[in-house]
Amino acid sequence: MSTPEKPARIPELDGTRGLAILSVLLANGFGIPLLWAGVDLFFVLSGLLITGILLRQRESGELSLVPFYLRRARRILPPYLLLLLISSLLFGLAWTQHWYWFAFFGTNVAAALHEVPHRSLQPLWSLGVEEQFYLVWPLVVLSVRPQTLIRICLALVVAAPILRGIATPWLENFFPIYYLTPFRMDLLAAGAILAWIYHWRRAWFTMLGYWPQVTLVAVAGVLVLLTIVDPGFRTSANSIRGNVVIFTCTNLICASLVTIALTGQGLICQLLRNAPLRYLGRISYSMYLIQQTALVLAEQVLPSKVPAFALAFVGIVLYGTICWYGFERRLLAHPRSA
Repeated sequence: MSTPEKPARIPELDGTRGLAILSVLLANGFGIPLLWAGVDLFFVLSGLLITGILLRQRESGELSLVPFYLRRARRILPPYLLLLLISSLLFGLAWTQHWYWFAFFGTNVAAALHEVPHRSLQPLWSLGVEEQFYLVWPLVVLSVRPQTLIRICLALVVAAPILRGIATPWLENFFPIYYLTPFRMDLLAAGAILAWIYHWRRAWFTMLGYWPQVTLVAVAGVLVLLTIVDPGFRTSANSIRGNVVIFTCTNLICASLVTIALTGQGLICQLLRNAPLRYLGRISYSMYLIQQTALVLAEQVLPSKVPAFALAFVGIVLYGTICWYGFERRLLAHPRSA
């Protein structure tokens, strides 16, 4: 059975990845509130791209899951294993005491239980969320009708905030809400909805106009205002309103930005087509994985935050570049890669 034809690369999505990685780096480097939502943006993008792959695979008649998981392994495992090796050489083998979390993509559970032994491995939690979601998601996409799929996606977008609200009073802190897949599945489902629309109703994107940009600015403005006016309106407060409203707002912001990228319209898309930003987006996976390692090393050399961040940033980009040209680009160029 022939594989689906690869669609043309959307430059604005690379730019969106670039914004996401810059947001994550600034959040971890300086503790800037709300910029942690860069990870949320990665989740929405992942839901979009993986669901798009599965929809094309379904349309081609290729219903076997083996090619899908082989593609994911080629994309995910080499940088993942390289990070484990680097962390082991630099910071020791303490992670092997809980090796099963790392062997079976359960690092988000380990993070929720405070069992990630070193900061350098903390970025792996988001891969845990994605891989757990994708254990089930291919079965759903490849087996249900398109109309049923969109209903499932909408149900997940609604269910996750409700689940966060129900669970909050039973939790001592917000870490399970932040790290565990059931509480974050609305982000991946939002990306899946956009993939469904792009695949089956692409003309809708040309009719959206500036509404996604209005939504982006309005929701972001309200969220920032609430955090300024009410310091308790933070994820760290572990309140029902925070865990329901804040994460829902970041989902709306991220989904709106991805929608804007898919429309190709307006000033924001001009920014997303910026060549340096797109380049950062292309190498963002390895950048994301090595970021905490680089920050730890830079902070040991330079006590001041700004010079340490600048040094770490240079190292992160250099590492991402080496990984991209060293092996990632060739793995992605494989005829059965996506």
